[in-house]
Amino acid sequence: MASYLIMTPPGAAADDERARFIADGFSWTAFFFPALWLLAKRAWLFGISVAVLQILLILVSTLPGGFTAALIMQLALSLLVSLEAPLFIARKLFAQDWTLRSIVPARNIETAEEIYFSNTTAAAHHQSATPLQSIEWSRSGRPESAAGLGFFESYGER
Repeated sequence: MASYLIMTPPGAAADDERARFIADGFSWTAFFFPALWLLAKRAWLFGISVAVLQILLILVSTLPGGFTAALIMQLALSLLVSLEAPLFIARKLFAQDWTLRSIVPARNIETAEEIYFSNTTAAAHHQSATPLQSIEWSRSGRPESAAGLGFFESYGER
């Protein structure tokens, strides 16, 4: 079961139809094509960096005894991108003033949309109900009231 980060554009309401649902989980496409996946998601700096690293690893694999090392490093790079790339996208959107509204655990995106929009619609119809709290992120990239997400916890201490 994946968790979906729900982000809305700057100044948009919580129930805006332009909300983005970003799956915080493993991506097979990002695993097999890390640089292309990042470039397709418009993460230019990360995509170009990964492409350069992949080219360097191909060159290392041609050296005597370098094939195994290059293969292991390529697998590690692919694994890192496939696990962390969705959070790169979320941070990129946050830098563009998008708001992280909620984190919904669901089996697929359709279920996540149903859960999120039913909660926001119910909160809008019931004036006495407490509206969903948005998770505020400081400019340093640390959420003020969010659970730890991602492989590398860049906020808080263990």
